[in-house]
Amino acid sequence: MKIITNDYGCGTSASILDYNLEDAIVVSEESWEHIFDIEDDLFFVGHDFLYYIWDTDEKVERLNKHKFDKHVWCFERIDAIFEHWAEKSHKSIEQIKKFTDKIYCCDEVDHHKYGYTWLPQWASPRFYKNKNLEIVHDKILFSGQAGKQDYIFRNDLLNRIFHDPDIKEKLVITNLDRNLTWDDYIVNFLSYSCILNPLGTIQALNTRAYETLYSGRILLQHSLGRYTKHADILGDYENLIFFYNFDDLKNKLENLDLKKRYENNAYEENSIFARFKSIGVEIK
Repeated sequence: MKIITNDYGCGTSASILDYNLEDAIVVSEESWEHIFDIEDDLFFVGHDFLYYIWDTDEKVERLNKHKFDKHVWCFERIDAIFEHWAEKSHKSIEQIKKFTDKIYCCDEVDHHKYGYTWLPQWASPRFYKNKNLEIVHDKILFSGQAGKQDYIFRNDLLNRIFHDPDIKEKLVITNLDRNLTWDDYIVNFLSYSCILNPLGTIQALNTRAYETLYSGRILLQHSLGRYTKHADILGDYENLIFFYNFDDLKNKLENLDLKKRYENNAYEENSIFARFKSIGVEIK
């Protein structure tokens, strides 16, 4: 099976391309037709970002003529938060249903609502390989996208933290956009002992969560309700701390030791190899 992805230079694509896999194929909106030369099953990463491959019935027909299996993984939420996102998302899913052999999702609500096979996210191996980089700051770091209306839950949480005299000094925000290179992002990330991961656009753990777990840093994971499927596979990790709202976070910070270091099997149990093995696929 070949894994089809865009190259964003960070995050989701890095969680594939940093493994230096023979089975990873890079596409873009200007260059994707080479997938039809592949004599193997295809695993598309992103029902929304790869929409340009199946956004017309002519393209769908061509995919149907490709004699190998086609799988699509939704690493963003199908029922997107904003109407313009949701409209594109559902248009894409309707097209996907016409050619795909299987649909996967990482969002727990999507899984329960639509019945698609659950496949959680993972992260770049560089966070595991570099986990012994010196921790310079015994502080809580937020490094990611925020400030835009797309991240309403995240914006609200960060705003409340910075207006709370008891905990605002514990949090450091180094960037609110993708303005760091991937190398700089990793070094900056690993220089902190604790990572705050506010709710973004999915009800699931994203690549940032697994970057934290791989590296043995403390993960403060914002969630809407209990993520039961994630808890089943991650429940033994002491460095994973779920919180449900600002008050819950504040209470949990009272007894949190930011100097504590953790060792676990998060990488081995949640790498790209483990994920594909869980769906019966060996990749190389």
